[in-house]
Amino acid sequence: MTREETRAYDERRSQVRHAAEIDVNYRGDDTYLFCRSSNISELGIFLVVDEPAAPGTYLALKFAAAPGAEPIRVTGEVMWAVPPGAGRTPGMGVRFVDPSAETRERIRSLIRTIAVID
Repeated sequence: MTREETRAYDERRSQVRHAAEIDVNYRGDDTYLFCRSSNISELGIFLVVDEPAAPGTYLALKFAAAPGAEPIRVTGEVMWAVPPGAGRTPGMGVRFVDPSAETRERIRSLIRTIAVID
């Protein structure tokens, strides 16, 4: 297992991901797309997309925090991808990259507000 794979595995296990369908805009290189998430944690988000970006790709993410509030803007790094036809929902696991303390708190608040907590 590479260092990056180990880090991705550790991060996925260190925070519980909560089911949450959130509208997300993201930009990477010259691509600007709209998608939905299927789950979120304080450390990252899974984006449901038919053509996931390659692991290591950096994305500019923007998603709503609460009605009427400024959207959350955070940089993310694609840690792993599920291609179409893999027997699972296609998409990509994205790790939030160095979010500010304010952004982290806004993500926590979002999770408390909309996530389905098992």
